[in-house]
Amino acid sequence: MLARLPGMDTSSAPNRAAACPASERVWQAFLAALHELPPDMRAVLLLHDVLGAGFEDIAPLLGLDLPAYRQRLARARAHLLARRDFQEPGTP
Repeated sequence: MLARLPGMDTSSAPNRAAACPASERVWQAFLAALHELPPDMRAVLLLHDVLGAGFEDIAPLLGLDLPAYRQRLARARAHLLARRDFQEPGTP
């Protein structure tokens, strides 16, 4: 469903990152980390954490029950936390 988002061309991110300010490198790394997620996890993460939608809105849209929803959200968040390269320096 959200396999490709507009503006998610990360193929040239490493090349552009060298010439970009730190915030642009962080943004490109974040997009790359999102792109690594399976589409269902990416959808749950973006709908919940970015757009602020709740379970009652997301679950029917994606055909998920509460445990599956929570599992996908937790795994997506864990993946992003494991990718320290998109966090600003000094972030714990």
